[in-house]
Amino acid sequence: MTIELHKISVTTTGSAGSASGSAIKAVPKGKIKAVYIDYNASAPATTDVTIKSEADSTGVPPDVTVLTRSDSKTDGWFYPKVQVHDNAAAAVTGAYDDPVVHGGVISVTVAQADALADCVVVYIFVEV
Repeated sequence: MTIELHKISVTTTGSAGSASGSAIKAVPKGKIKAVYIDYNASAPATTDVTIKSEADSTGVPPDVTVLTRSDSKTDGWFYPKVQVHDNAAAAVTGAYDDPVVHGGVISVTVAQADALADCVVVYIFVEV
């Protein structure tokens, strides 16, 4: 297995404290191992970032939220996980696995920011 780095930059437009923007990127199907969020130095502390694994062109299976970071402007590493379920669909306490990029597309949405070029740059490491 190989880990690939994918960069997604989001430019925001709108009023200070309520500007928003989004970007999508086609990536290979695989598992998300790590995410690094790099905020513009001028981003406000109210900035929200949502990262999703998007559905394929048919909409099946539906989008999955991989990571949501609210009210922050601090750069950082994140290792998102999803809870594991047993074969009876019961959540297994304390058991987690890497989220899957099931449709081959990752989206990043930014809200409550200021109007900035590259308000947020997200680096996503996908194991393929």
